[in-house]
Amino acid sequence: MNLVRAMPAESQWDLLEEYLLNSRFDVAWIDTEDVDEAAKRFRADSCSGVLCDLDTAFDLIESDEQETLVWIGTHSPGWSVSVTMNRGFTLSEESSTGGRGILAHWHMAGLYELADEGMVYYHDGEYVGRVGEEAFQGYALDLDPDDAGFREQVEYYLILAGRITGRFLDRDWFATSRVLYRVPRDAWPR
Repeated sequence: MNLVRAMPAESQWDLLEEYLLNSRFDVAWIDTEDVDEAAKRFRADSCSGVLCDLDTAFDLIESDEQETLVWIGTHSPGWSVSVTMNRGFTLSEESSTGGRGILAHWHMAGLYELADEGMVYYHDGEYVGRVGEEAFQGYALDLDPDDAGFREQVEYYLILAGRITGRFLDRDWFATSRVLYRVPRDAWPR
């Protein structure tokens, strides 16, 4: 299916609001369906995994505020997704070694004005560029983030991610169980 000009059935922003992720949405898509591999690339403790839905993931955050928790699972054919559930998350080029590609997006709706708002792409251990400006320009030709407000920019980037990965955020996406992992404090340099 060609998703170069596809649009989601529902507002991506509204779904994030409804499912309580818009105050902080730190997400990365990796081009593998192997959840264990994705967890290793994000330096998650593979023994800490708990299969759960989003509501349970939120409950588990409250009981463990010491380490970063990431909710990792399949996203679409060929892609996994990692959502950071608490704290800030650091990702580096090395996460994409071995020929993998990673799309990463971060925003905090409560702040609205972020100079680094956007989506970046890493491939095979290197930073490729901002999605829409550098990598994957063809997916953005009919979208115009210029002169758009913060909400429209977030929508723009999530539409791009859906077009590239073959799946937009939808209610089934939020209802899917994924594995909640702990990322040890010393896993990434601060």
